Amino acid sequence: MKLNLLVWNINFIHDKWMERITNINKTLEEESPNVDIIALQEATLPFSDKINEIYSFIDNSGSKYFTGAELFIERDYIYNNIRKFFPKYKKHIIKIFEYLMDQLLYVCSYISSQYGEQLKNLYFNHPYFCIFIALLCPIVFLGSWLFIGMITILSKRIKGVVKSKYVGRALQYIEFKFNQRNCIFVNIHLTPGDKKEKRLLEIKRIHNFSKHQEIIILGGDFNSKPDSNVYAFLKENGYKSVSMEWNNKEKNTYPSDKPIKCIDFIWFRGENIEITDYKLFGNMNATDHKGIKASLDIKN
Repeated sequence: MKLNLLVWNINFIHDKWMERITNINKTLEEESPNVDIIALQEATLPFSDKINEIYSFIDNSGSKYFTGAELFIERDYIYNNIRKFFPKYKKHIIKIFEYLMDQLLYVCSYISSQYGEQLKNLYFNHPYFCIFIALLCPIVFLGSWLFIGMITILSKRIKGVVKSKYVGRALQYIEFKFNQRNCIFVNIHLTPGDKKEKRLLEIKRIHNFSKHQEIIILGGDFNSKPDSNVYAFLKENGYKSVSMEWNNKEKNTYPSDKPIKCIDFIWFRGENIEITDYKLFGNMNATDHKGIKASLDIKN
């Protein structure tokens, strides 16, 4: 019984976001009817329930979707505190708050469209200057990070609820049965930048809470190349890279126009699983990461 997967870092904070989201929607609308689990990283998340206004393909897919903030700031936490401290005016305050956050999202989307790559370079290459700018203009600069999250989308074949978890970095996961076997799928975006030991700690925590399942599937942006300690850890603990098993090598996924390194993966661990398909897709008109599609035949 084939489980069809799609993982893709769609990178909100990157140039031309407002143009790219149209191409992202077009691609996902074409792919979603044939996919059981779609895992997106660095996706834009509005605070209000207007996600389908950004991701229009969801309305046509008939699938269930679940969101989670990568900074692990849950909407419910904010809303519960509004209800707690302002019970009389909670509806009005929430409505005003969502309106203001939607306006901020529009501003951040525009800034990401114009200066997304410059903002990322500042963050990674000049952190102290980045902090200085954040102090001068905290709402806009930090606001962009508030809207980044993960989206996991399930077809009707996958029964269950996607949950969020913090392992030093937020992730999403779902435990489900497929062909009468117990599975867990984890939507992953490990810490970027020159933080190898932190990524190793994150993947160890992911392994520790997943290892009780019969079948483990990890998908997303690992920010780790095949010569990394994360890659070595997964191999040592019985995980198989779908790309390596299918192609006898890792396919480069970043940047999407002329890929020079592999940092996006689908890994699995478990017996009686056969890979039946693996493809890369996408280009710079959508995002700077190649997406991955794969099919796993999970035998009873």
